[in-house]
Amino acid sequence: MIFRSLIFLFLPLFFYSCFPLSIDKLVEIDENEDWLYIGGDLAKTNTSKSKNTFTPPFNLYWQYDVDGGLAKNSLSVSDAILFANTLNGEFYTIDINSGKGLGRTSTLGKSSYSTPVVFNNNIIITSSGDKKSKVFSYNLVKGAVQWERNVQWVESSPVLVNEDIVLSNLQGALYRLNAKNGRIVWKSGLKRSLFSFYTSPTISNDKIFLGCTDGNMYAYDLKSGKELWKYKTGASIFCDASVNDGKVYFGSDDNSFYCVDTTGILIWKKDLNTKFLSSSTFYKDKLITSGVDGNVYALNKNNGDVNWKFTTFGAIWASPLLQGNKIFIGSFDKNFYCLNAEDGMELWQYKCEGRIRTSAIVWKDYIFVASDDKFIYCFK
Repeated sequence: MIFRSLIFLFLPLFFYSCFPLSIDKLVEIDENEDWLYIGGDLAKTNTSKSKNTFTPPFNLYWQYDVDGGLAKNSLSVSDAILFANTLNGEFYTIDINSGKGLGRTSTLGKSSYSTPVVFNNNIIITSSGDKKSKVFSYNLVKGAVQWERNVQWVESSPVLVNEDIVLSNLQGALYRLNAKNGRIVWKSGLKRSLFSFYTSPTISNDKIFLGCTDGNMYAYDLKSGKELWKYKTGASIFCDASVNDGKVYFGSDDNSFYCVDTTGILIWKKDLNTKFLSSSTFYKDKLITSGVDGNVYALNKNNGDVNWKFTTFGAIWASPLLQGNKIFIGSFDKNFYCLNAEDGMELWQYKCEGRIRTSAIVWKDYIFVASDDKFIYCFK
């Protein structure tokens, strides 16, 4: 579905800051092409929507200084505009064709760990770090906050379901909000707030899957928020779930990777001797994920057997991105890699100035990633 909106040139923002943001084009949001929220789709399969064929080597097209660190998921894109949130509490828009900034503004808290959600003419963002921590919707046409709601401290990303937002927080709460006005549709989550959700909701077939620091993978009903089941692992879960062919895949801090069905029954468990912070992607019969140990793993998605393993020289927090038969991923060793999804062979790498913790995204024939040197990189 394509939404059209006119965004005015030199429109001033008084968005808890005085930084100007100007966009001088008719923006078309295409759900079949754009990367509108974390994971690229509700099942978090981290699969590029581009129909183009990518052949290395790739050229650095531009790099942009955002003057702040970026979280492991902080980029989205629509109609040649890249949106980025930073850990110092600023929101940027960048013209993809030129690499020039269209403007920036401060978010409501000290930091933002979330991928910006693109919804109609609005950008929906969570902020955290102080009493101003909120989820809010900023309207690009009006140049003002459309609505805001205090949902306490959030260190994950919201997802967009039809015209609603689903998000989780560190107090163990799960919300479904109306994306147009911020009204609470329902609130659910843990009965006691001793544990936290650092993970983002993953949604498939009207079920929400959410890992928790109490070691459980929870399933909630999308329509009502009712808890359906929980599966207990041996340690906290900081890894977003990914769903493929009716199975839920995730890693735990107990050093194991899990596959359960959508009723919470274990299908297989694989000890990989590492913790996990990323979600996964899928290529043919392979589940491809990354470990904090610096390895990219391709597992047989039916039984968990290791098909191939690629070793970097630093920790990996980012999720692997699939584009055709290629995997894009960055490491704390400062390298941005392109791997063959079939056998894990390295096809290309680029040395950045800082560690890479941010998950890459693709739009058309552009590849985006960010590193701790506070730069966003665009390759073509």
